[in-house]
Amino acid sequence: MTDRDSGTAGGGAHGLLHAFKALLAALSAALHTRLDLFASELEEERERLKQTLVLTLLLFFGLGLGFILLTIFLVALFWERGWLAAVGALAAVYLAVGIVAAFKLRNRFLTRPGLFPATLGELAKDRDRLRSSTRE
Repeated sequence: MTDRDSGTAGGGAHGLLHAFKALLAALSAALHTRLDLFASELEEERERLKQTLVLTLLLFFGLGLGFILLTIFLVALFWERGWLAAVGALAAVYLAVGIVAAFKLRNRFLTRPGLFPATLGELAKDRDRLRSSTRE
């Protein structure tokens, strides 16, 4: 009778070990999927940052050079009739553009979505599934 009990106990331990391995494999697969998602989102964010940086540099270069040349042109145009007023008006316009841009940039940083929303969403779903499965 002890042989049968030991066989059953060995089968139960084997079944428990098999279940543990299956659970470990499932967790590993889920982790691998989440890491792949995270890596692709990280790559997308890096590309977006590179594009934003290049466009920002082009913007500053183009607008800066354009504003300088426009200022020189307008001062030369009004040289005989109120060049000082032209310089003052252009300074006011440039300050207004800078202030509006600063407020828009501030608003953009305050309202931008967080990093890696898809990865965090999937991890939240995983957490909720695990919590609901442990309650049952």
